[in-house]
Amino acid sequence: MFSIHSSTYPIGLDISDLSLKLIQLNKTRDKITIQALNKLSLPPGIIVNGIIKNEPELIKAIRKIVANPLYGKVSSEEVVACLPESKTFVKLIEVQKSPNALQDVIGSEIEKHVPLAIADIYYDWQTITELNDKYFVLIGAAPKEIVKAYSNVLDHARLSMAALEVEPVAIARCLLKEEAPGSKIKFGKKNSPEPSLNYGLIDIGANHTCMIFYSGNTILFTVSMPISGEEITSKIAKALSITQEQAEKAKIICGMDETMADGVIKEILAETIKNLTAKIKESVQYYENYFGQLGPLNRILLSGGGANIINLAEILNAELAIEIKISNALINLNEKKEKFEEFFMERHNLDLDTAKFNSESKGKKLTIEQNSSSNYATAIGLALRGIFIDEI
Repeated sequence: MFSIHSSTYPIGLDISDLSLKLIQLNKTRDKITIQALNKLSLPPGIIVNGIIKNEPELIKAIRKIVANPLYGKVSSEEVVACLPESKTFVKLIEVQKSPNALQDVIGSEIEKHVPLAIADIYYDWQTITELNDKYFVLIGAAPKEIVKAYSNVLDHARLSMAALEVEPVAIARCLLKEEAPGSKIKFGKKNSPEPSLNYGLIDIGANHTCMIFYSGNTILFTVSMPISGEEITSKIAKALSITQEQAEKAKIICGMDETMADGVIKEILAETIKNLTAKIKESVQYYENYFGQLGPLNRILLSGGGANIINLAEILNAELAIEIKISNALINLNEKKEKFEEFFMERHNLDLDTAKFNSESKGKKLTIEQNSSSNYATAIGLALRGIFIDEI
């Protein structure tokens, strides 16, 4: 059933407020495959807005997800984990050349862009391109207290930390073919090969949403979006006086489809989607103002649990006039979604038994099946780190 040769590559562990997701990959010749996968829901309160509130319970959950995968077997104690997007910072900056070495001035340059004192953060940076008069440098930063908290949890869970990454980097690595080794081109370099597309990546998670702008094989900047899966669910539950569980099913099954449940769910979500669209337009305008020389945004990819909201991609596409697609989280793997239907496919049922629905809908049952592989985008991106770095 499983590969004879166990993987030595690190586990990718996505730690969020309400869930853990685990992926371990293997590579045989030029084929990258899934060796192990798992997911586990976390009770509210263990992690709140990216801050660990109950360390013992989180450690227990991490040990559990590693020990008993839904598929395969974990064969490494090394882990690449993500830091919460809401507590980290990533951006491409310009640094003018000076007589001083770049590494000697990068700290003061980072302070201009990160709203925290340099003494209170850990930071890393990478030169993307060197031009005659300046450098393009990708910077990432996170508060020391957050890094230490996550490192401590992994240590107590008896895992060896190979790396902690900011979430947008992992998402881009998972969703874009351009991130694979051998596809790199230099940002801003003249006479370069055919350039990659300019992307917006929108990851709609349970507790936050992030839009990542990507061009020339690098992240340019990220923007927080005014939407989350839990917020949408709570709005439906309140409007219809139903449980969170029923509201979650209504969100998934009905979404923005006006033919489902008399369009009641679409009506409830209309204002939220309107605000999301406005924020995306504002962010795209910022991109055009400051990075317009790279060309227009060509495509927006949706990932995360909220990516599968019915008709969301179509509505955004009509409003933004940009190609919008549901992402393929397996694009850099040699796996077919069908192989993992048992683990990725989710079936949801909803009884329309509430006074908010008219007599034609009451008593009916709605059912839908959705592929949830895009929920694993961050975990897959983290797991790919070891393989991609190994090939560079």
